[in-house]
Amino acid sequence: MTIIEYEKSKFIKEKRDFELVDTKNIFLKGYNSYDGIKTFFGIWQNKEYLVIVTIISNRTISYEYSLNKGIYTDNYIREYLENNDYVESISKEEFKEKFENILKKLEI
Repeated sequence: MTIIEYEKSKFIKEKRDFELVDTKNIFLKGYNSYDGIKTFFGIWQNKEYLVIVTIISNRTISYEYSLNKGIYTDNYIREYLENNDYVESISKEEFKEKFENILKKLEI
């Protein structure tokens, strides 16, 4: 069990905690703090990589991956929490469904 402490605003100092079971297998849903757009965030390990993906408004996807599966992921999670409101954990299946919907649109 890991607890990530993060600062919600640079102008109003408010510390918050978010409890996680596994920082290398996490799926979150929230709303962008600036415009209220729904976002999704996931970190997982596959056979070769540690993958970090952010989906914004079902249109924008950003990702990173590392061959080193032992990298420290707390900072990625903290950044997501600081920039999104009403964040909650979701199932791998719910995240995968959103991810696959974007991949279908990119089909060649």
